[in-house]
Amino acid sequence: MRLSKEFRDQFIQHEMRTHGRKNGFVTTGQEARLLHWLPLIGLPKEKTLADANIPAGSPVVMEIGFGNGDFLVHLAESHPEWILIGVEIYLPGVAKAVGRLEDAGVIERTRITQLPAQYVLEHQVAAEQLDGLFVNHPDPWPKARHHKRRIIQKDFAALMVSRLKPGGFIKLASDKPDLAEWMRDILDVTPGLKNVAGVGGYIDRDADRPETKFEQRGLRAGRVSQFLHYVKE
Repeated sequence: MRLSKEFRDQFIQHEMRTHGRKNGFVTTGQEARLLHWLPLIGLPKEKTLADANIPAGSPVVMEIGFGNGDFLVHLAESHPEWILIGVEIYLPGVAKAVGRLEDAGVIERTRITQLPAQYVLEHQVAAEQLDGLFVNHPDPWPKARHHKRRIIQKDFAALMVSRLKPGGFIKLASDKPDLAEWMRDILDVTPGLKNVAGVGGYIDRDADRPETKFEQRGLRAGRVSQFLHYVKE
């Protein structure tokens, strides 16, 4: 079924323009889980991370565009000391992720927002509040006239840096070579960031990194993912 009008009216921020899908199909059980968990772990636009009941001293790591939650679950299971902030505007993806996080027993260590990442970083995250950021397989927007819609832009890169603690990291992945180069070329010249692989370089995939749905889709099409790792100096 599609998300009910009552649900969409309660949780979708219609006034914020975003590109990409927002509505879609969910099961009755998925919508029930969303209705239970989003009031508990959700970050609506009137809240900030300071209102999110994050235990003092906990590392706070964000994944932007978590899709169906595969990688978010991996992070939660691999790093039980982290509090994870998940950002995703596609509500059916959020529904799947909430179910997977609950089934894995890690959902209470996550906070979920369906707001655009730019808004989240500008208004919900304070300066130097994050220990790390992941951006996995963002939309490539392949047509040249749509490149302005790509999430990694000069101003967004500077915003990410401002929200990282010194020593914090940004890790990115893409199976589209032109997008990987786009992100690398912007981040390589962003003040305050150091490319761990050296200027122009990519890192090897982390040994414990799972193959997400989007990475598997790329592999079936013959595309190998490339990985970037930056540290705030």
